[in-house]
Amino acid sequence: MAQKRNYLEKKIKKHFMGIYYACGKKFWFSCGSYLIDGQKYKYDKKMLGKQMLLFELAKKNFRILEIGVYMGHSILIMLSSNPKLEITGIDIDDRFAPKAMNYLKKKFPKAKLDFLQGDSISKLKSMTKKYDLFHIDGDHKTLKIYREIIACTKLTNNNMKILFDDIDMMKSVERSLISAFKVKKYIKPKSRYTNLYLEIKLDKISILKFKLFFYFFYFFELPVIIFHFLKSLIRKLLLFFLGKKLCNYLGQFILSYFTNDYLTSFGKKLKNI
Repeated sequence: MAQKRNYLEKKIKKHFMGIYYACGKKFWFSCGSYLIDGQKYKYDKKMLGKQMLLFELAKKNFRILEIGVYMGHSILIMLSSNPKLEITGIDIDDRFAPKAMNYLKKKFPKAKLDFLQGDSISKLKSMTKKYDLFHIDGDHKTLKIYREIIACTKLTNNNMKILFDDIDMMKSVERSLISAFKVKKYIKPKSRYTNLYLEIKLDKISILKFKLFFYFFYFFELPVIIFHFLKSLIRKLLLFFLGKKLCNYLGQFILSYFTNDYLTSFGKKLKNI
């Protein structure tokens, strides 16, 4: 395990920091990736399991669609495995994703990288290209993921290969897929914030069953969904009434004068809102 970690870390180290500099030495606090935990910009070795799964999948596929680019860390892992990949990335973010993608385009000239900025569902509906592998790692709201899966089924053949990050946050999606489709391959590595790889056989009846199973399991997730909705609403209200600059100033003030764990966590979020 240590040998694999050293090998992967060596492969990505230079560009891991290069992306950080390209993004102005900033990242979105509390938003993790395949390489960082969201608390600080430091390689997280506890996620090696899911990193290696992505690394190995990149060797076996050529045309990949990724939903949720963020700082391009998952794309960096894939390109480190196979520098000639053809990857389309979709992200609504305009703060980090475009800069990260531009950096990766320059550093991996043999790859074909396309970036589509905007809402994933809107972009998917207008696409016709077929893909070998789908990597879903954007909005972690289960209803949005469900809609992304349905849209992606139209962009592949009858044998769909799909990878989900942070799968433990979307139990209803996992249960619905396993209940509805014939699963040809199931891989969930031991890892912090683990991912899940599935190969499923597509047909009209299975897709219909998936829709029915999803809404059944989704009902039981409503309390968690409401909690996350309220968190998002509070963030939007703070931005609306205080503005980004004042939120950043208040965050810095809290970090400078308070040591309580809850307050410092809140201060970091305000500083990076």
